Amino acid sequence: MASYTAQTKTTGYTSAYPSTGYKQCAQMSHTVTVTRTTTSTTTSAIILNTGYMKTLPGFLKLLQVICGAIALAIVIHYRDRYRYVPGFPELFFMCVATTFLIGSVALLLSCLISLSTASIIAKTIYEVVYHMFGFLFYLVASVVLMVEVNTSNTWYGRNNYYTPYLCASILGLILTALYLLSTIFAYKSYRGP
Repeated sequence: MASYTAQTKTTGYTSAYPSTGYKQCAQMSHTVTVTRTTTSTTTSAIILNTGYMKTLPGFLKLLQVICGAIALAIVIHYRDRYRYVPGFPELFFMCVATTFLIGSVALLLSCLISLSTASIIAKTIYEVVYHMFGFLFYLVASVVLMVEVNTSNTWYGRNNYYTPYLCASILGLILTALYLLSTIFAYKSYRGP
């Protein structure tokens, strides 16, 4: 959609130059046409910011999403639906993994879909706080799950759930390192050069 506005203005003036000794009177008129063009376009195509994936923060977010999804899938697949005692480490791990998987997917998608989000959100304190909480919660959940799984004579060893839950806790420790790296890079980006 385009709109055009034309304005016409006619002016006249008289000038005298007393400092030169010439007296000149001139009557001139001129026409000025100002044209403003407003153009707006709409598109239904989604533009992806694929350059964000080539940066280290983008690659770290992708690894966080992949590792978080795998760790969450392991814990969900091997959880026992018939054990109803509160306070299990795998439930805490599952809550942490679900929370930060959703947050990381939302951050990754917003940086991929919007061209300006990747540069704007990196300059705020949000990413620093988010990744710091991800680091702390994954560290606690992974260590608690690993200690519980490795404790002798527990339910995990008796029911052949030792290996999958140990694998999930190791993935949690890998995610802890990824979130720590993301916290460091987010802090550097927030503070500026």
